[in-house]
Amino acid sequence: MSTTEPQATPTSTAPTGHNKAWIWLAVALTLVSIGLLVWALSLQSDLDSSEQQVADMQAQVAEAQESGGAARDTLKGAYDALVAQVGATQEDVAAITQDIEQAKATVQQAGKDAQAAAAAAGDDAQAKVDEARANAEVAKGNAQIAADCGRAYLSALGSLFSGESANAVRTQLQAISADCKAAFSGA
Repeated sequence: MSTTEPQATPTSTAPTGHNKAWIWLAVALTLVSIGLLVWALSLQSDLDSSEQQVADMQAQVAEAQESGGAARDTLKGAYDALVAQVGATQEDVAAITQDIEQAKATVQQAGKDAQAAAAAAGDDAQAKVDEARANAEVAKGNAQIAADCGRAYLSALGSLFSGESANAVRTQLQAISADCKAAFSGA
């Protein structure tokens, strides 16, 4: 007896063409996802590194401001002590400039007096005494000019501590220098 039994057809477990496309699509999406993950991790690492550098720089800036502030406070204290000894302030600049002009006039008059005394004196000894007195007046006037110039310079430098710009202080110092040079050359 032969029985014909239907033979079982083997079912194929191999993917069909349609299934293969889905597999390749899934593999491609997985690779893209892995690539995006690596890229995102790299960007996060760069961001963390940049944030650390910013934090380090901010710490350096804060440290520099602290040390700069301490140096500024030390210089301000030294300047204030010097001003207290010399007695110059920013408000004194105009008065000091006037004092320089007066001292210059005194020196010029003393020089003229010395020349007149030397020319008019018949007695050699008296002429020498008058000339020595006139020279002493010239020296005294020059000392006054030097002191006034020093106070003017200190006063101008002090304006840096009160917030005046460096360019304004430089202009003021140049004007004081010109006045002082003129006073000494005229003496």
